[in-house]
Amino acid sequence: MTLQRKLLLGFSLMVVPALLVGIQAVRTNALEQATLEELGQRLARSRTYAEVEDAMFNQTQVVWRYLGGDPRAKQEFPLTEQVVRYWLERWTAGLPPDEMKLAAGVRAIEDQIRAVAGRVFQLYNAGQREAAYRTARRELVERLQPALAEVNREIYRQAREFSVQRAFAQVRGIVETERRILWSIIALAAVAGLVASWLISRSLARPLNELRHAMAVVGAGDLDHVVQPRSRDEIGELARAFAQMTEQLRQSRARLVQSEKLASLGQMAAAVAHGLRNPLASLRAAAQLARHRVESPVAREQLNAIVEQVDRLDLRIAHLLAFSRPASFHPLRETVPALLDGALSGFTALLRERHVDLALSVPAGLPDIRVDPMRLEQALTELVSNALDAMPEGGRLAIAVRPERGETATDGGGITIEIADSGCGIPAELLATVCEPFVTTRPEGTGLGLAIAKRYVEEAGGRLEIASAPGHGTTVRLWLPAAGGDAAPAAAPATIAPSVRSIA
Repeated sequence: MTLQRKLLLGFSLMVVPALLVGIQAVRTNALEQATLEELGQRLARSRTYAEVEDAMFNQTQVVWRYLGGDPRAKQEFPLTEQVVRYWLERWTAGLPPDEMKLAAGVRAIEDQIRAVAGRVFQLYNAGQREAAYRTARRELVERLQPALAEVNREIYRQAREFSVQRAFAQVRGIVETERRILWSIIALAAVAGLVASWLISRSLARPLNELRHAMAVVGAGDLDHVVQPRSRDEIGELARAFAQMTEQLRQSRARLVQSEKLASLGQMAAAVAHGLRNPLASLRAAAQLARHRVESPVAREQLNAIVEQVDRLDLRIAHLLAFSRPASFHPLRETVPALLDGALSGFTALLRERHVDLALSVPAGLPDIRVDPMRLEQALTELVSNALDAMPEGGRLAIAVRPERGETATDGGGITIEIADSGCGIPAELLATVCEPFVTTRPEGTGLGLAIAKRYVEEAGGRLEIASAPGHGTTVRLWLPAAGGDAAPAAAPATIAPSVRSIA
């Protein structure tokens, strides 16, 4: 996860509580609005019933007006019936099911008022005015109006209970729910803030502190300090770049130290060559002259030993000079079989003498390589010489060459040369440093053969790798790039048999 995404995640965790508060506010507002709308509807029904009540009261007043001698009142009574029916229908249209029983009671009283009005009108028209008055008083005033008043009280009581009180209870429930949710959001905000702070501290503060500490350690001169990137974000990329820079500085310092060593070694080699080669040449010439003049086999053997030791010392001085003051690099286009033939030409007698079997596998169609032939032959000679020294009692030396394809279309590939012996092998503790100067496993060795070979191979753009196990021999792999314009072929066809030579 990138640093930008981590920061967005951290800030998102901080914004979530605010979003939840906003959502809860919108939800609460919607619930309160619904409650108010329901309260408004119930109040509207109460006002509608008030119209019903007024219409029924006016209906009874029309009866009393008729009894009072107003003949037009009887003609108005049907109009009052229509008014009452209209408001009853509007009132009952929005009633909930639990209030329909009250509506039925109101309708029953209305039916009874019409029936009483009909009897009163009939008695009054028949001339029985006193009976009509008593009937109206008994039925309307003493029975139906009290019944209607009782129904009105129940209707208004339920209106208060289901309108105001219920709305108050709903609002109180909404407030209680909102309070609980707000406390939950506060707790969530605290947790989210702690988590976001921890994420930011873990993703930013700690890696930056570690990187600052690493920079202080490296700045103090400890280039071997290991910088471990802990993330894959921009800070991790910065840590990896710093680690790469530290590794480059370490390699540069190693090369600088090596250059200083080589400079000192060159001065020493020049002094040694000047101080020893001339006396050694004189000693060798004197021993050769004396060897032709003595007759004693013992003396001749001693003189031969002197000549051999002088030659060995001269070889060591030559190695020292070659490593400390190498000549300039002159690359040429060359074939691998020609290089191998040149390097192996001087080992034929030594292979027979030490009873070493040589297996040489060189397929046809190998690409040319661009190297300094003299230097690469010397590198191969050093490697073969080391392999023979590892098999003093005989063994098997296998040299195999194979082409390697390039990883891209523009990469011409190269060739790999494997030199494997069946000798004693290299101890594991020396394997990592065996190519360093003056590191050797032989008492009489100079420790410069592998160092020279590695340098010459790397000068040509190749690489040298060594794999070994004590008691199982050593394998040296050389990879050399193909010359420009040549591509490594595919695996050799079946018609091209490997060239194998065996020397016993």
